[in-house]
Amino acid sequence: MAPRKEVTLSLLTFLILVVVALGLAYSYRFQGLELRPMHTDEAILGMKLAETWNTGHFTYDPKDFHGPALHQVSLLWSKLAGWGDPTTWTEANLRMVTVMCSMALLLVTLLFADALGRYGTAIAMLLMASSPMMVFYSRYFIMEMLLVLLIALTLGCFWRYSQGGTRLWLVLGGCALGFQHATKETFILNVGAAVVGWLVARSLIGEFEPRKASSFSIGPARKKGRPARPWLWVALPAVFISVAAFSNGFKDWQAVGDSFLTYLHYLERSGGSGHEKPWHYYISLIFWRKDTLIWTEALIGGLALIGMIYAFIGDFKNTGRQAFLVFLSVYSLVLLMGYSVLSYKTPWSILSAQHAFILLAGLGAGALWSAMPGAFMRWVYNILLGLGILHLCNQSLGLTGTHPNPQLEYSADPRNPYAYSHTQKSLLKLLAEVNTYVGDQGDTKTIQVISRDSGWPLPWYWRNWKKVGYQDRVPENLDADVIVVDGEFYDQVKARINAANYTEHYPYGLRPGIILSVLLRKAPAPAPVPAVPPPAASPAPTPTPAPADTSPAKPAPETEAAVPPPPPEGTLSQPPSFSPSLPNLPGGLVPQPQL
Repeated sequence: MAPRKEVTLSLLTFLILVVVALGLAYSYRFQGLELRPMHTDEAILGMKLAETWNTGHFTYDPKDFHGPALHQVSLLWSKLAGWGDPTTWTEANLRMVTVMCSMALLLVTLLFADALGRYGTAIAMLLMASSPMMVFYSRYFIMEMLLVLLIALTLGCFWRYSQGGTRLWLVLGGCALGFQHATKETFILNVGAAVVGWLVARSLIGEFEPRKASSFSIGPARKKGRPARPWLWVALPAVFISVAAFSNGFKDWQAVGDSFLTYLHYLERSGGSGHEKPWHYYISLIFWRKDTLIWTEALIGGLALIGMIYAFIGDFKNTGRQAFLVFLSVYSLVLLMGYSVLSYKTPWSILSAQHAFILLAGLGAGALWSAMPGAFMRWVYNILLGLGILHLCNQSLGLTGTHPNPQLEYSADPRNPYAYSHTQKSLLKLLAEVNTYVGDQGDTKTIQVISRDSGWPLPWYWRNWKKVGYQDRVPENLDADVIVVDGEFYDQVKARINAANYTEHYPYGLRPGIILSVLLRKAPAPAPVPAVPPPAASPAPTPTPAPADTSPAKPAPETEAAVPPPPPEGTLSQPPSFSPSLPNLPGGLVPQPQL
């Protein structure tokens, strides 16, 4: 491979491509955030966020929920964006938090500009803006996008420090590291992969220090010499931020201890816990996934492999730069291998490795561009690369819910590999049906949801209604205005009600394999209108008296007492009973009914 030139793009061209990347990211991330139904995890986190808002305290559960960082960032953003009371929050409000994290992630790429080169940095930003995986989870209210942003910021700060930055970069990197711990426990896998990458890079290449001053600098350069024990400048801020986050401002010390005990629970869950996948699951997500439809980010995976090869065999004037690129290559591979070995697999878990691959893909694209012989071949190469990015854009458009062709809309489609156990779009029709029936009587209409997992995400959508109960089995008393039941309990429910009193609406998909039916109580028949007596007739002439009847008089008939008709068989006269304490729900949240 030919040596890569130091300057690949003019500054103006570089800035234009950066703006184009930000424009692409905006178009795929900000539009139609409310169109996709809430995933169960999003709904639970939304309810948890509302609880934190109302109580001013985040209750940490070491068995689930992860750390408080996403909620703390969301509360900060809610103040800046003026969300108002939790009863007014929308899906778009929540998802805007992760959208902003995703946009910040694009900008953090600039911290690596002298490592990737101008061309490589611009291409990495374009790939990040159009990657279907990045686009889909940027619009997903879960911890992953915040975690990836903090990981990228940590690596970028350490890289900037190694290239002559002040110890303030170490402090900022340490803060980001501590907030990773407060975001999600799986950050420990990234730390382990980073340690392995650092050891390999130091052994094969040497120090990360540059031989000469960097051509790209952010922030003031530090003076000659290194601070004593630089790791303290990382560890102390990391511990401080983590403890402050978990303890709710140094008020809840139990949560601090639980944040370390939680790893005992995660060791148990690593065996699968119902999310078992084959070892190559994540590799297929990146390179080739076919489930009726074909999904592929092979452009990113292929360029990343080229970038890894270039990191090891390329001709570098700056050994510190090569050390970092070797580190990034080993880090990404070890991280992918670590997640692949674990039986427990969810598609969003690999997002941080995908981000590292995108950086390496930018490096690989720059290496190929520099190796092209002549301006004409570079133009041909740019066109082919642009077509590849256009293919990523087309896939991403189908994940946003805004595709002009409804047949190509896959934001909640089971064939979308990123929509993992996702709420079906037909649930939105169920919500519309019930909303129309309830109207403005949400405080008086009674609703019972009978489902093994309480019908999540329904508790989020109906959080403002007063009389909603959730049962994980069929109760004895079924007399609600609205009964929502999944297929597992359908026959039992029909046997306990008078079906003639309800209209039935179905099917609605909750998740793949879970079908809901809705029973709506019929309006009572109107009361009979009392008969109006006829108007009094004018007096008739007095008739001639008839001869007296001498036969015995017949007794007058007795008046029959008015007896109300019996109630229809199966109808319950008592109001519906609601569980005093609801069953444990996914994630451990137990929403209480407001009766």
